Amino acid sequence: MPRVARGSGLIRTTLAAAGTVTMATAGWLTIVDGRVDVSDGSAEAAPGHPGTADTESAQGVADARPAPADRANHGRQTAKADATGGKGESSAPAERRVLEVERGDTLITLLQEAGLSGGEAFRAVSELESVYTPSKLRPGQEIRIALATPAGSDSAGAAPKLDSLRLRASAERDVTLARGADGDFTAQTVRRELTRTVARARGTIESSLMRAAGRTDVPMKPLLKVIRGFSYAVDFQRDLRRGNGFEVVYERFRDPEGKIAKVGDLLYAALETRGDRLEMYRFERANGDVDYFNAKGESVRRLLMRTPINGARLSSGYGMREHPILGYSKMHEGVDFAAPQGTPIFAAGNGRIEHAGWNGGYGRFVRIDHSKGFSTAYGHMARLANGIQPGTHVSQGDVIGYVGSTGRSTGPHLHYEIRKHGEPVNPRNLDLPTGYELTGDALARFKTVKARIDARRKGDAETRVAEAGCSASDGEGC
Repeated sequence: MPRVARGSGLIRTTLAAAGTVTMATAGWLTIVDGRVDVSDGSAEAAPGHPGTADTESAQGVADARPAPADRANHGRQTAKADATGGKGESSAPAERRVLEVERGDTLITLLQEAGLSGGEAFRAVSELESVYTPSKLRPGQEIRIALATPAGSDSAGAAPKLDSLRLRASAERDVTLARGADGDFTAQTVRRELTRTVARARGTIESSLMRAAGRTDVPMKPLLKVIRGFSYAVDFQRDLRRGNGFEVVYERFRDPEGKIAKVGDLLYAALETRGDRLEMYRFERANGDVDYFNAKGESVRRLLMRTPINGARLSSGYGMREHPILGYSKMHEGVDFAAPQGTPIFAAGNGRIEHAGWNGGYGRFVRIDHSKGFSTAYGHMARLANGIQPGTHVSQGDVIGYVGSTGRSTGPHLHYEIRKHGEPVNPRNLDLPTGYELTGDALARFKTVKARIDARRKGDAETRVAEAGCSASDGEGC
């Protein structure tokens, strides 16, 4: 089906129909005499479409939306003739289109701009709401529709009727809308059969883990879990060296056409650093909680995170230094991580907020009380996250604020402190206790899952795990 570019000015498409067709559609699109110049566009796949993972959604609404008459210069649509007409009344051959969602669009306005009357668009969307929430539409998403224009001499200028609609609601399902013989719409969910496979990536680090993983096409979703899992034991700025190896094993789900529909869970990761090989295996405990454990069944989580921020650079270490603003030597009781303004800051561990607000030279500041005599502090924030106030309980990894340069600061960064029984300690030298250790039946189940994952790692994971009957319910190493 050819695409129509909504670029600068003229819309060009091909109408593939038997013989010569003369037809005018509403407003923004005119097709005359069967064939007009072909222009084929391209675009990134939308969230929920084959080849993408449902990991991100676009944000924001367009400052100004084009009026329907200007729609031809904004985005893309597709049209072609079909031999089947609308149901329930005499009509011309159905016209099929592909509407592409843009920022600020709603389903009703898209249907109206395709030529439907306001009442027709409202009835269609109202029925579709029984199986889908239209507000979940995202930019780039495609909506396939078939329109039927009433036939006969009295129908000149009449608005077309919606014959059918289909869109990709998620990687696992489509939703459809069809007009019945009585003229009423019926909405349905169509399940998409996905095949679970396991992908494996290996490589060596030249400059950073992020770049090395990018060269092996590791998706961002499992990669962030790798970074988060190893951040308890690894300083990604100082501990990694050129030539260090890594390995990542993760799920992928393919649609019936063999295209990647979505990326699933991280199953295993390994990282070489300082002469050691660190490993982490995914395991679901009896209570349903999912965590990552080393080969001995010890949680890779520690009581506290050494680096409670992603993608930051260590800009100032722990110890005596010449203060960059005060100009004299002063004990630096924490570490500083330089990062772009607005970068999320995470709670280093489970605990209760003791202080949240302004604190002199530290600017906007949060202090969290943890178990076993530990506390952490975070300074110079641009703002606090919603709900962060004294007395609030937070979990490890919760966003508590955003990087800024408030207080005595020379630029956007996070000042991070760890204290034990009230005394400052160097996060890099601190031997933190593990979060959890498997025992008994849980450890036995973990060893079974670990053996399955290791078996996949030794073969060609992508081709060997797509076995008949293998599904997510069979466990991580099925």
